[in-house]
Amino acid sequence: MSLKLISRLLVAAGILMGLSGASMAQSVEEFYRGKTIDLIIGYSPGGGYDQYARLIARHIGEHIPGKPQIVPRNMPGASSFLAANYLYNVAPKDGSVLGMVAQSVPLSQVLGEVSLRLDASKFPQIGSPAQDNNVVVTWTTSKIKTFEDAQKAKSIIGATGGSTSAQYPNIMNAVLGTKFEIITGYPGGNEINFAMENGEVDGRGSVNWASVKPLGWVEKKLINVLVQIGLQRERDLPDVPLIFELAKNPEDEKLLRLLSAPTALGRPVITTPGVPEERVQAMRDAFDKMVVDPVFLKAAASEGLTIVPKSGKDLQSVVNEIVAASPDVVSRLAGFMTTK
Repeated sequence: MSLKLISRLLVAAGILMGLSGASMAQSVEEFYRGKTIDLIIGYSPGGGYDQYARLIARHIGEHIPGKPQIVPRNMPGASSFLAANYLYNVAPKDGSVLGMVAQSVPLSQVLGEVSLRLDASKFPQIGSPAQDNNVVVTWTTSKIKTFEDAQKAKSIIGATGGSTSAQYPNIMNAVLGTKFEIITGYPGGNEINFAMENGEVDGRGSVNWASVKPLGWVEKKLINVLVQIGLQRERDLPDVPLIFELAKNPEDEKLLRLLSAPTALGRPVITTPGVPEERVQAMRDAFDKMVVDPVFLKAAASEGLTIVPKSGKDLQSVVNEIVAASPDVVSRLAGFMTTK
């Protein structure tokens, strides 16, 4: 090979390396300009997760460098586990996909949910628009009006599957002596709501309090709130017990506190594992700007949605704590979760 040819090859290689370096040096704004970001929603249209996700989709793009368009896409199934698996294993890892899946995903992973093929701690957390307690409710026509009633008589509870809507009643049956009969398979909360209204089930195994308030059920006295799952009582529910307050001993309290921990995640917005850190940070910054934007807050208020935001960094800490929970507590909780 001649020196002249070698020289030409070296020059060509240098040009290619330069182009590669230029691509790698692409700014966040350059990457997102003219792009479309899919926001995968793990539930069917009309429920609380869907409402918050679509609100975010309409506003967060304005605060991301390059102002990409955000397109919400529903991917219901298996209590949002279908969407979570898609985000972890299939979706692009470049920051072009966001997601909103159940707050229960990290705990379900820790408990050994076989349908989850992921490590929740690897999802970069972007932020959550609201943190409200979950509640177990029955419809006004049900004979089960209080938690004590649920310990005395059977009631039929609707659930989506392996999410909190089934987890909470299972745990209460095993640890607190309730007599819930759990019917799973509903694709989302909206469908369970219809089932309650039609008398198909007595109540819901889990619903976020922020999603209940806009429905007008409270004012019309259409529901009974049996128990709330969280670490502090809601201001609106000062007389409704927290689930861990009903514990009969310290071991049960630890277990029920772990069960309650995911409520701190609220409605978590995530992106896929492996996204470059500068893009993750740009989306986190955009989220933090969005939740104080008067235009966003006005839109949320018009839909009756409460905004109590939590940053992506704070959410990441919560997820890490859940994933690192004591094996003894996790093992005991997992055992009860399978109790029918």
